[in-house]
Amino acid sequence: MLRILYLINHAGKGGTERYVHTLARQLHGAGTEVFFAYNEEGPLVDRMRELGIPVYRLEMKSRFDLKAALSLAGLCRKLNIDIVHTQFLREFYIALISRLFGNRVYVVNTCHMTHTGHPADKILNKLISFNNTRTIAVSHAAERSLIMQGMQPRDIGVIHNGVDVDYFTKDSSSGIREELGIDKNSLIAVSIARFSPEKGHSFLIRSIARLFETHGPAFSGKKAVFLLVGDGETLEECKNLARELGVSDHIIFAGYRSDVRNILKGSDIYICHSQYEALGISILEAMACSLPVITTDVGGTGEIVNDESKCGIRIQFGDIDGMANAMGLLFENSLLREEYGRNGLETVMKEFSVSAMIEKTRQVYRECV
Repeated sequence: MLRILYLINHAGKGGTERYVHTLARQLHGAGTEVFFAYNEEGPLVDRMRELGIPVYRLEMKSRFDLKAALSLAGLCRKLNIDIVHTQFLREFYIALISRLFGNRVYVVNTCHMTHTGHPADKILNKLISFNNTRTIAVSHAAERSLIMQGMQPRDIGVIHNGVDVDYFTKDSSSGIREELGIDKNSLIAVSIARFSPEKGHSFLIRSIARLFETHGPAFSGKKAVFLLVGDGETLEECKNLARELGVSDHIIFAGYRSDVRNILKGSDIYICHSQYEALGISILEAMACSLPVITTDVGGTGEIVNDESKCGIRIQFGDIDGMANAMGLLFENSLLREEYGRNGLETVMKEFSVSAMIEKTRQVYRECV
């Protein structure tokens, strides 16, 4: 039986953590024994325990933490690990360094980002190419970014993120409107993202203000409501910006929520406003709920929302007028919303299913051992 250790620095609640949880849930017990190790506490720890997966704390102070590498080598020997699967550079480098302490495992790393790292990373990536590793890129955009940063194409495989379509389609009910006091006739545009600078919430809020300047607050007699789900470092700053621009009455800052399906099923439009996005699990989840999508044209989003899939609208990050016009168009046109929603669900079922992601990842593991 293959023994895999998923190693992550922060066991948080974002798209990467959902990716790890999905892999663990689908693979554990299916010819694979899964283990989990982390540095910083977060919701993923309890979610892994709920799956019956053994959990270990491994302090990782930096990318080059020798003590962490030594501890990882010991843990892998103790658990007889075959593969360590990492997600970010800190744990990736620590896994590689652990080989200096006799750790003979194969290292697989998934790249979830597309923006350029530190110049030194290019040198390190060239060295890594000679060191029994495999890298999974979640999009072709992420693959191109890795190659630009010095990694050899032969060491990279593209495996798109996948979502469990059955989970998102089996229950169409939602109580989010009643819970938050949103009128049933209102139109809800939802965003699910951590509040941090690269996620672009201030760009969205400025676009909302422009939308109301040019279109007014109602569309076909229905009030527009924006539901921003998530927490993080820029949350208070964004609340202040909404008040300054006079749009706070139209925005609900819902904080972190774990009931993603409930929220998406009660909404009408999904908006991704990120400055960087390797692919976007939240976009795929929204499409699985038959929501039309507005997304910034960054990273791998064009591999999902494009002229072929016809499931939404792409705009340039920072284009306030473009975002406002896209929101206005979908708020006004119910037929277009329905068309994009149908096409989005079809696209996810055909191209971004969790079963395809799992099988391709399992194949990477087989090639390692």
